Amino acid sequence: MTIVIFILVLSLMVFVHELGHFIMAKRAGVKVEEFGFGYPPRLFAIKRGETEYSINIIPLGGFTKMLGEEDPSDPRSFARAKKRWRTIILVAGSMMNIFLAALLFAGSFMAGSPEPVQTQTRISFIVPGSPAETAGLKPGDVLVNFAGNDITTAKQIRPLAETYKGQEVTIEVQRDGNLIPLTIVPRATWPSGEGPLGIAAVDYPTKMEAVSHPFLESLVMGIRQTVSVIVFTLYVPIMILRGALPLELARPVGPIGIYQITSQAATESVNTGWLFPLLNVSGLLSASLGVANLLPIPGLDGGRLVFVILEAVRRKRVSPEREGFVHLVGLAVLVSLVLVISYFDLLSPVPNIDWGVK
Repeated sequence: MTIVIFILVLSLMVFVHELGHFIMAKRAGVKVEEFGFGYPPRLFAIKRGETEYSINIIPLGGFTKMLGEEDPSDPRSFARAKKRWRTIILVAGSMMNIFLAALLFAGSFMAGSPEPVQTQTRISFIVPGSPAETAGLKPGDVLVNFAGNDITTAKQIRPLAETYKGQEVTIEVQRDGNLIPLTIVPRATWPSGEGPLGIAAVDYPTKMEAVSHPFLESLVMGIRQTVSVIVFTLYVPIMILRGALPLELARPVGPIGIYQITSQAATESVNTGWLFPLLNVSGLLSASLGVANLLPIPGLDGGRLVFVILEAVRRKRVSPEREGFVHLVGLAVLVSLVLVISYFDLLSPVPNIDWGVK
C-alpha cells in the first residue's frame, strides 16, 4: 500500500508540474507534440489537433514534449518563442507545484491538524541560588498547584508569584508520578530576566486531537505554510554556514529517502485514520519540488532560465548546440548526485518522524 501511495503522490507532483508547462506552452502558441501521463514505453495515445495525449507504462508523473526546445529553426518552437513566454513556460511548472502545495496544506488543516487539547506545565530550567532551588524544585517537575490555584498554563505562574512575593506559599509538583508539596518564598526583587521564582516553565502537550478548520481559514493557513517551507528551503544554506542547522539534519534526500518519508506518513495516516500526515508531507514535497526546479542548475527549469537571462543581457542567444550540451552535462551530474544520495539513504534511513497524532 505504501508503494502505491508513494507512486500516486510522486505522480501527482510531476504531473501537475508538467501540466503547468503544457498550459502555458499552448497559451504562447508553442507547438506541443505530446503530453504524456507516465513515462514510456507507451500504452496508447489519442491525437487531438496537433498534440498527442499518451498514457505510458511507468506511472511516475508525466512529460510535455514541445517542438524545438533547443532548436529555434521552426517558428512555433519553444526556442523561437519570445523571452517572456519562455520564462513564463519554464516558471509555470514550479508555480503549479507551489499552488498544489498550498491546496494540500489547506486540505491537511481541513481534515484535522494535531493540536494540544491538554497540557501540563513543566519546569525546564532553575536558576542556581533562586527561591526555586531553595524550595527543592527540579527540572522536569510538573507544577500542579500554586498557593491553592490549579496551574493549567505557564502564563499563570509569574502573576501569581508577584502576588505572593515575600510570602511563604505552598506549591504542589508532580515528580515521578508522585504529588509532592513544597514551600517557596517568591522574592520581592530579582535580577533581570530571572523573575520572582527563578524558573523557566513550558506547557508540554499530554493529549493531542485532530482539530478541523473551516475552508477559508485552512486556505490562509495553507498559504502561510507554503511560504514558510519556501523561505526555510532557501534559508537552509545560510543556516548551515552559521552553524544554526547541523549537517545531518540538512542532508538532501533522493527518491529512496522520499519514499521512506512518504511511507511513514502513509502508515501513520492508515494507522490513526488522520489524513494530516500524508497531506502534509505531500504539500512539503510539492513545495520543495517547485523550489528545486527553479534552482540555476543546468538541466532544470532554473538552468534554462539562466540562458534566457543571458540572452536578454547579451542581446544574443547562446548557440542551441552549446546550450544543449550544458543541459546534457547538467542532467548527467544530477543523475549521478541522485544515485549517491540514494546510496546514503539506504545506508542511513530517514529517522522516524513524530507526526504529533498520538
